[in-house]
Amino acid sequence: MLERFLKNNFYVMYLLMWIAVAAVHFYLLWAGWNIDPGYAIIDSLVFNMLFALLGAGLWSWVRYADLQKRNFLQIFMNHLTGCAITVIVWIILSYTLVGWMVPDDLSYNEFLDKSMMVRAISGVLYYLLLTAVFYLHTSYRELFEKNQRETKLITMLREAELNMLRSQIKPHFLFNSLNSINSLILNNPAHAQEMVIKLSEFIRYSLSNQDESMITLEKELYHMALYLEIERVRFSDRLLIEKSIDEACLERKLPAMILQPLLENAVKYGVYESTGKVDIAIQARLENNFLVVDVSNSFEGTDPTRKGTGTGLKNISKRLLAIYGRSDLVKIRNENNTFNVELQIPLS
Repeated sequence: MLERFLKNNFYVMYLLMWIAVAAVHFYLLWAGWNIDPGYAIIDSLVFNMLFALLGAGLWSWVRYADLQKRNFLQIFMNHLTGCAITVIVWIILSYTLVGWMVPDDLSYNEFLDKSMMVRAISGVLYYLLLTAVFYLHTSYRELFEKNQRETKLITMLREAELNMLRSQIKPHFLFNSLNSINSLILNNPAHAQEMVIKLSEFIRYSLSNQDESMITLEKELYHMALYLEIERVRFSDRLLIEKSIDEACLERKLPAMILQPLLENAVKYGVYESTGKVDIAIQARLENNFLVVDVSNSFEGTDPTRKGTGTGLKNISKRLLAIYGRSDLVKIRNENNTFNVELQIPLS
């Protein structure tokens, strides 16, 4: 916002600065040296507005000069020459205009002659001050543009990383689903057909939302319900689903398909490895400026964290780290043969 303000209002601020300098100049002539107010106005306006015009050319030189290809001696000599030419031209033009605009006045002409050296020194100071301001402004703009380019690059890299992580999830899920369908084709063709229909609906939904980085919890839960229906075709009443979702959570947003690896692991290490019924519970609540989502499943035998590669949980952690810049948003608990993963999604 500051960059936009400076960019849009730079010339206005430049003009206001010189008007302020001219006002101070007028006051010093009128109050300090008892110059006639009319002469003081002409003097202050001519000398300061002329330097303002010459300074605009200096701004163009500073803005477009490639300082990285010049050494210090070149820059110093260029400014030394530029300062001398600017001050000389300024003095000549100003004295000419003032002499033309002000009628012959002995005391004022005498003041002009005596003040020439002071004016020349002030011209040098003007030049140095303007050069410093222009260099600071140019450096700020270059730094801002560099930061913008870096931010854009980081965003592109983050999106590429997120796309890569999502691409790792989808083939893994498809592989498991196709294996399930394959096992049902001979034993239960009707269930295999039902699973194909639900799988096609799930994939269609997934593809239609693949470019959305954030979706509402309500939409994500609908998405996950399709996935669980696919698995329920195979496991029937062995797969029990419980939901406890606070109404206030439904419109809160979270990364798309962030829950799918959790449910896939719950099915894989819960239902696949169990001979009895397995509960998969999904809970959501608002807590301390976070959307907290819990996915838990019961299991038999070995701790699920000791099986498999943990790719799903790692991908979730990486996605949340890439989006929110925090590595503490995934919490895992294993108590009483219940495996629980808690996601904390920042609301801000």
